Amino acid sequence: MRKRFLSSVLAAVFSAVFLLSSMPAARAHALLFTPNCTVQSDAAVLMNLDVGEIVYEKNADMKEAPAALSQIMTAVLVLENCPDPASVTITATDEMYDLFTNEEHQNDLRRAGIEKGDSLTAEDLLYAMMLTSSCEADYMLSEHFGGSLDGFVSMMNNKAEELGMSNTRFTTAGQLYSPRQLTTARDMMTLLAYAMTIPRFETIACTNAYTPPTAAALGKAESWAWKHSNLMVQDGSDYYFNGARGIKTGNSEEGGRCIACKASRDGVNYLLICMHAPMEDADGNPHFYHLEDAANIFEWAFLHLSFQEILSDTMELGEIKVTNAKDDEGYVIVRPVDKYSCIWCDTMDISSVQKVGDWPTSIEAPVYIGTKLGTVSLKLSGETLIEVDVVASNTVERSFWKYNLSEIPGFFKSKYVKMTFIVALVFSLIYIGLCIYFAFRYHEDRKKRAAARAGYYQKQKKKKK
Repeated sequence: MRKRFLSSVLAAVFSAVFLLSSMPAARAHALLFTPNCTVQSDAAVLMNLDVGEIVYEKNADMKEAPAALSQIMTAVLVLENCPDPASVTITATDEMYDLFTNEEHQNDLRRAGIEKGDSLTAEDLLYAMMLTSSCEADYMLSEHFGGSLDGFVSMMNNKAEELGMSNTRFTTAGQLYSPRQLTTARDMMTLLAYAMTIPRFETIACTNAYTPPTAAALGKAESWAWKHSNLMVQDGSDYYFNGARGIKTGNSEEGGRCIACKASRDGVNYLLICMHAPMEDADGNPHFYHLEDAANIFEWAFLHLSFQEILSDTMELGEIKVTNAKDDEGYVIVRPVDKYSCIWCDTMDISSVQKVGDWPTSIEAPVYIGTKLGTVSLKLSGETLIEVDVVASNTVERSFWKYNLSEIPGFFKSKYVKMTFIVALVFSLIYIGLCIYFAFRYHEDRKKRAAARAGYYQKQKKKKK
């Protein structure tokens, strides 16, 4: 368990380092484009490995039989659970051959000349499996590292779930056929991209030919001289393709011809999955449509796809009016905070990408370089590719006098001023009311005092009489 954990951690770290080191300085994003060729395979997915983005897909989520492409998962699990495959020796047993003899789809089995009692290292078996689709090597590795074929199938499904291969279900190992074993081109690309991050996987899967070191001593130098089944890497083949790397092919009666391949030119790297290409031409003759598809798709990608800068970080996108600016600098220029590039097809007009800005028509000084002012959205055919912040490309200082003069009208519109007027009015009304009240009281008091004096005088007059 500890070895498996350490192996998983190392693979994750390697993957992160690989992706970070291969990313371009500018942010990149990929669009989907269509090759200018007919693709015979039912499903296909092309990924630019340098940025990990899919640039072409055909029926990417259609469920297909993986054929021998399932052996990529076998290789992943073996390498993750065996840090030193050259130190592990596995011997072929009778049980394996009994299963192969009873297999319904005999034409699907590919043999590597491994016989009962032969002992090979796990590394030798990985080469046999990845180069020739050896059913013997697949079985021996699956049984040894899974404890049984069923145990290894559980490991395969657990790994598929871990990788997010939601449309994949493994039901058999050892390259035995099962109608319920299905996947998609997208899921297989997910698996392949992950496998490329595991140490030694690419070395093994992309080796053109291999012979075990013990083959000569055992008299098997000729029968164990394994060549990669991908004819695109075999110099002199009619299907040879400059820059192709082998990885994996697969053929089955139910799943057709399949291929997982890498190709590199001028520092640009692509991964390709093609599934369920026809096995025969219209006349019933065997035909390698999967190899033709792979060559055509790769050639199209290398000729027509390239990184293009869609948005420069120095591009002037517009102006915003600045109020209360000093020295008559009444505007600020907006630019993207970052550049944006993506893989682009040269058959499309790059001006078709719309730049839709979202920022205010005016702002108040001061404004400083780098201040975020809004966003710009890049849209293609109504779909938003990315949204980038826009910032001020120049500084605009604030004028003291303009600012204070502009605040005067606002002073009278302030809610605090309104509240002051209301309070003053209330107190004024109260004051006026009090004045009226006390004036009335004073008048009444005078009347009472006058009446009292008049009564007093009358009393005095009566006394004198």
